[in-house]
Amino acid sequence: MTGTNSIDFFLVGAARCGTTSLYENLNLHPQIFLPPVKEPNYFSDVESPRFDDYEPPEDGKPYHTKIINSSEVYDGLYKGALPNQLKGDTSPSYLWDLNSAKRIFEHNPKARILISLRNPAQRAFSHYIMNYFTGSDESSSFEKALKAPENPMWGGCNLYLEMSRYYHQVKEYYDLFPKEQIMIILYEDYISDIEGEMERIYKFLGIDHSDLMIETERKNEIKTIKNLKLLNLFRKNWLRKPLSRLISQERIEAIKRRFFESDKPKDSLSKEMEHELMKEFQDDVLQLSNLIGLDLNKKWN
Repeated sequence: MTGTNSIDFFLVGAARCGTTSLYENLNLHPQIFLPPVKEPNYFSDVESPRFDDYEPPEDGKPYHTKIINSSEVYDGLYKGALPNQLKGDTSPSYLWDLNSAKRIFEHNPKARILISLRNPAQRAFSHYIMNYFTGSDESSSFEKALKAPENPMWGGCNLYLEMSRYYHQVKEYYDLFPKEQIMIILYEDYISDIEGEMERIYKFLGIDHSDLMIETERKNEIKTIKNLKLLNLFRKNWLRKPLSRLISQERIEAIKRRFFESDKPKDSLSKEMEHELMKEFQDDVLQLSNLIGLDLNKKWN
């Protein structure tokens, strides 16, 4: 991407920390332009197990995820931006992939960086529930998933605990960008006061916040699975691969929501397991707290 068409701000993750809701609320502001591809992944080295993620996006068609390697295709995502609009990219892979911060800095050293974080144990569990529902992880319990062989592919990554160790990921940005250009968003604060957090974000981006337009419904929320036996059949490769060639990923997700998603609340992480995991994260949380100047132990415990 050329310097004249540089991206003004990046929401770099973390995954399962409210980035879909943030994307939709940011996209409501007339002074912001976000592309119809929520996660272009242009500045990261991640890979996807879904071949259609690599296909160029159709003009104007919304996508949750693409793996875009072409600068021409990436530039094309922003061709609809007006001169007075801030251009943003909301790819959570930019936090996990440790090369992304350097590439973003080389692209625009004046870019604003938004980093959304969440209780690391809850983030890890939420990530597993999402992967189980989408078929990326067939482990029958979170405990079994933590012992399963590693899958680093972004579209089905099961490095649940590793991705919740935020310190080194966040430090990559603090090592390159002035701290005044970095904003930490805590998922717990965001979901409890979306309007207040969006106002804070707009102030950070330097745009008008006098007339807030926000969507308060929680997005990308995973619910309890129903028709489990049918879902397991649906997830088999011999059925999924032909379907993926005939039906778009968005349509497949809609089918799964219609037939396999219950209105009951999603399964929750037990207090005992959360406590054990938080002990594992203790050193990382302490280092992160010192880095960003916020007592996260108090927030998350």
